[in-house]
Amino acid sequence: MREDRVAPRLWHMGRTLQSRVRSFFENPPGPDATPLELLLATLDDLEKHVQPAGRGRHVFPYNRVVVHIFQPDADRIAVEAVFRQLETRLRERLAELRCDAPQTIETEVSFPPAATADVEPMFAVECFNDVPAPVERPADPACPVLRVVVVKGAASEAEYTFGGPVVAIGRTAEPVDALGRVRRNHVAFLDTRDGVTETVGRAHARLQFDADTGAYHLFNEASSNPTFVLRGGRSLRVPPRDPRGLRVQSGDEVQLGRAVIRLSIG
Repeated sequence: MREDRVAPRLWHMGRTLQSRVRSFFENPPGPDATPLELLLATLDDLEKHVQPAGRGRHVFPYNRVVVHIFQPDADRIAVEAVFRQLETRLRERLAELRCDAPQTIETEVSFPPAATADVEPMFAVECFNDVPAPVERPADPACPVLRVVVVKGAASEAEYTFGGPVVAIGRTAEPVDALGRVRRNHVAFLDTRDGVTETVGRAHARLQFDADTGAYHLFNEASSNPTFVLRGGRSLRVPPRDPRGLRVQSGDEVQLGRAVIRLSIG
C-alpha cells in the first residue's frame, strides 16, 4: 500500500475516534449553555453535513447556514456576537477535514418565538445551497392579503403576510424529494423535534387562491399526517390529493399534524 494513502486513512481514523470520544463524554448544550458552547455544538453539527467527494477529498456543498436558537432567556446580543465567528470557525474546521468549501458562506442566527426549556436540543441548523436572496414581488391585486400566524409549532417566522396566489406549507424552507426536486415552502416549519413541529410534512399542504370563487382553498399534498380546518368548534378533514381542496375563510385554524396555524384574509 502506498505511503501517501496510509496517512490520510490514519488521519481520518483519528478524527472518527476523536468525534466518538467527544460525543460519549460531552452532553448536548442545555438551557444554561454559554454562547460559545452553542457555537461549538453548531460546528459539530455542521461537520455531519460534510460529503465525501472521492480520492480522499470531501466537500461542504452549502453556501448558507441558518442556526435557530431555542434557548430560553437567551442573551441575544452575546449569542450574535459569538456567532459572528461562525464562518471563520467553520472554514477552520473544514480545513482540518481537508474539505473543499464554497467561496462564500453566509451565516445567520435566528431566535424563534416561544422557546422553552422543554425543547431539545437548544439549537437547530439548516443548510442551503445556492439560495438567492428573497425578491420582493408586488402583490397580485386580484388576491386578498393573506396573513398566517403560527399558533403551535416552531417556524422560521411567527407571522407571515402574502399577496400572491399560492402559499406552500411544509417543514424546512427548501426540502428535496427522492428525485432531487426542490420545493420552496413559503411557510417553513423548522426541522426540529419538540413533539409538534416534526409532525409537519416536508411538503404538507398549500393554500391557493381561486379567482372564480374569490377565495383561498386548502390542499392536502398527501402528507402522512392529517390536515384539518378548525372552524366554529368543528374539525373539517382535508383529504389527501383532493383536487377540489377545501375553501377556507378568515379566522380558520389549520391543523397540520399537531402544529396549528391561523388564517386572516383580506
